[in-house]
Amino acid sequence: MKRFKARTPFRSGLDPVGRVHPYLVYAAVLLVDLIGVLVILAALVWIGDTAEDLFWPGGHEWVDF
Repeated sequence: MKRFKARTPFRSGLDPVGRVHPYLVYAAVLLVDLIGVLVILAALVWIGDTAEDLFWPGGHEWVDF
């Protein structure tokens, strides 16, 4: 069985994730989460705009979809 060499932690005390610093992984996860939140908010705005067009057709549009 092949043994892997233990990785030494960074000077900050954090263990590496693959060959990447953990802060980069945290930033990537945060970016994915923010994109998910933006997609959910855009869907809610689109649903609200569609419902508003059903009840009050015409008029000034605040959101152009």
